[in-house]
Amino acid sequence: MRHEPAFRTAFGRAAGLLPAGLFAFSLLSGAAHAQATAPVPTSDPILAAVQERAADTRVTRTYTLGDLGIDDPVVLQGMDARRDIYLPVPAGVPLQDASIAVEGEYLRGDGGRTTMLLSLEGTPVFSRRLEGDSGSASTVLPVDGKPRESGFVRFGTAWSSVIGEYLCADERSIGNVLKLSPKTRFTYSYDASQVRDLSTAWTAMPGSGSVLVAGGALAKDTYDTAWRLGLALEAAGKRVSVKTLPAVGDEVDLSALDVPAALKVVAPFSNFVGAKAYRIKDASEIGALLVLPGSPVGADIAVADGPLLSAVRGALDALAARLGTAGSAFAEWRGKSASLGGVSVAGDEISLQSLAGRPIIAVGGAAGAKATQLFDSFWRSTLAASTVTVRAVDAVPEKPNSVPLSRLGPAQSNLDVLARGDWVISFDLASATGGSSLPSRLNLDVAASPGASTSDPVVAVFLNDVLLAAKRLEANGHPEHLSAAVPTYALAARNVLRVTFQRQPVSDKCRETPQAFPVSVLPTSHFELGGSAPGGDFLGIISAMASGGRLVVPDTYLSTAKSSLPRVVRAAAAAGLPAATSTFDVTPSGSPFRAAGSFLALDVPVQGVTPKARVDGDRLIVGTDEKARLLDITGLKNVALVQAVRGDDARGIMWQSIGPVPVTPAKPVRLSRGDVALVGSDGTLTELSASGAAPGTVRVADTDGAAGTLQRLWQSSADWGLPLGIGAAALFFLLLIRASHVRRRGN
Repeated sequence: MRHEPAFRTAFGRAAGLLPAGLFAFSLLSGAAHAQATAPVPTSDPILAAVQERAADTRVTRTYTLGDLGIDDPVVLQGMDARRDIYLPVPAGVPLQDASIAVEGEYLRGDGGRTTMLLSLEGTPVFSRRLEGDSGSASTVLPVDGKPRESGFVRFGTAWSSVIGEYLCADERSIGNVLKLSPKTRFTYSYDASQVRDLSTAWTAMPGSGSVLVAGGALAKDTYDTAWRLGLALEAAGKRVSVKTLPAVGDEVDLSALDVPAALKVVAPFSNFVGAKAYRIKDASEIGALLVLPGSPVGADIAVADGPLLSAVRGALDALAARLGTAGSAFAEWRGKSASLGGVSVAGDEISLQSLAGRPIIAVGGAAGAKATQLFDSFWRSTLAASTVTVRAVDAVPEKPNSVPLSRLGPAQSNLDVLARGDWVISFDLASATGGSSLPSRLNLDVAASPGASTSDPVVAVFLNDVLLAAKRLEANGHPEHLSAAVPTYALAARNVLRVTFQRQPVSDKCRETPQAFPVSVLPTSHFELGGSAPGGDFLGIISAMASGGRLVVPDTYLSTAKSSLPRVVRAAAAAGLPAATSTFDVTPSGSPFRAAGSFLALDVPVQGVTPKARVDGDRLIVGTDEKARLLDITGLKNVALVQAVRGDDARGIMWQSIGPVPVTPAKPVRLSRGDVALVGSDGTLTELSASGAAPGTVRVADTDGAAGTLQRLWQSSADWGLPLGIGAAALFFLLLIRASHVRRRGN
C-alpha cells in the first residue's frame, strides 16, 4: 500500500503521453485480458465446486500395524530392547501431514527407571520416562515430509529398564514391559500428480491392496487376471480386498466417503451426505462415486477389461450430462480424478490411470500372469513408465541355486545391541525361491564389534520360531559364518526369519558402564536351494506346488467374484501356488475333474485321488474307516475342510466349503504339518494328520557332524532294508574307532 501513490503518478504520466484514443484502447484491452485470465465468478455454485475439486489432487492414506500383518502387540522388555517397523509409502514422493498415532501401554512392576524412545530412520525424535505401576504409552509422532526412495518409513521403538541404582545390580526383570498395539496408526497425504510411473504406483499401496473388477459375471480371462493380481499383493505382504463396480439398484457402503463442503449442495453428490449405506438410483450417482475421495469403488489395481471400462465411461458421461454448465470444468476434473473412464487398455497392456482421486494400475484383461511377474521384486524397478505393453517376461531369468536374504524383504543390516537385538524379515516361499525348489540350508554371515564385556556375544537363528542354529561369536569386527540345515518342518507358505543377537551388558567385575555395540547381518547371507518335501502332507504339497500348479474353481465363482476371489487368493497363498507359472481352469458346478500333477481345487469334486475326509452338506467326516472315524459331526457352518490328497499321478489340496454359505478367511491361512485342516474366518482353526502319522514327522535334513552321518545311515535301514542299514552303521562305528586309534598313535 505504501507504493500506491507512486504507482498512480507513473500511471498518470504514461496516460498523458498517449493519445486519448490509444489510451482508451489500452484500457479496454487490459480489461478484456483480465476478464480472460481471472477466475470464473462464483455465481454458478456447481461450476465453482467442480473447479475447486479439480484443483485438489491430494490423496490421504491411513493404515494400522494390523493391516501390515502385525496382529499381536509388539512386546519390548528387559534391560534394553529395540524393534524396527517398516511402514510403506510411495517411493520418492514427498509426504504431507504425516504422523504416527502410537497406541501402547506399559507395565512397571519391578520399578526403577523405564524409558521409551521412538525414532525415524534411526534418528531419535521422541522420548518419555514412564512412571507408576502401569499406564498409557500413547503419543502422536510427527513424520517429516522428505521423500523416501526406499518406499518405507523406518519407525523404531526402544525400551530401557534400569532397576538398580548401583553398578552391577541385577537388572533381570519380568515386570517392566512396553507393549505397542497393532492399532498404532500411520496417516499421511501425498500429491497424486507426483506418482508418474507404475513402479511408484505399486509402492503407493498401503498395507492392504484392493482390486477392482466389473460387476456381474466375469469372463474367464478377467477372473484369471484378478486372482493372480490378488495373490501377488498377498505375496508382497498386503492384505487383498476385492471391489466390484456397482450397478443401479445396488447398495453401497459410504461410511468412508468424503463429500467436500463445496459439493454438499450439488446433486448428485448431495444425496450421499450423512449416508452410511446407500442404494444407487441412477448412473450419474455411480459417476459421482468414481471421482470422490474415500469412495467404495476406489482401488489400487483394476482389471481393465471391456465391460469395466465401458461401465466407468458410461457412468462418468451420465454425471457430466447432469452437471450441465460445468461440463468443461468437469472434463478437467475427470481427467485428473477418473482418467480410467477415458482410455482403452489392450489385453496385454499395463497403464497408470486415476480413479476416485487416486492412482490406479490398470491391467489388461489377459495380462494377469505377465503382470504378476513384472511386479515381482526382480523386475519392478524397470517399470519407470506410465504405460507398458508386455509381450514376454520371465520372473527369474536364471533359475537360482541360492537366494540372498537381502531379496526377501526390507531390514536394517546394522543393529546396536546392548543386551538383545532382533533382525527380522518375512517372505513368501514361492516368490522367494522362484518356484525352483525349497531352501535346504541357511548360510549366515555376520560381524560384531568388540564390547566391554569379556563374554562373547551369541547369535541364534529362528525360522518360524524353530531354532536352526546358534553360535558364540568372536566379535573382532570381522565376518563370521554360521551354517544351518533347513528342515522342511520349519517351512511354511509364509515365513518369518529371525536372527537374534545377545550380549553380556557389562564386563567382568563391573568395571565398565553398559553400552550398546554394533552388529551386522552381511549381504552375503543367503539360502541354498535344493530341498524337497516328498511326503503327502501339506508341506509335501507346498513343495510340489513351488514350480507351478493347476487352480480349479466352479463356474459359479465367476458370477460371485466379490466374495469368491478373496477365498481363492487366500487358498492359493496357503498352498504356495505361484501366481505366474500356474494354470487356471473352470468346471461346471458339480462336475468333477480328473486330477493330474499338482493342483488346488476349490468346491470342485476331484477324481483319481484318495480323500482322507469328506463333506456332506453341513456334515463333516474325517477318517476313511467306517468303524474308526476321527470325527463325524453335523451342523457346522462358516468353516471349510482343507485336505492334502494324492493319486497315481497327482497330488494336491482340496478346499471344500461346509454349510450353505462358503467361508472366506479374513486372515491368512497357515498349512504346515498335517494333511487335514479346518479353516474359519480367522484362518486355520485346527490341523491334524488323518493318515495316522504324527503331524510334522519328517526327516531332519543334513545334520552336521558324525552324529548326522550316523543318523542318515540309521535312516537308511528303513530305505535299504534293516540288515544293510545296520551293517552300514556298524561299519561307520569301526571307522570311527580306527580313526581314533590312529590319532592317538600320531600324538
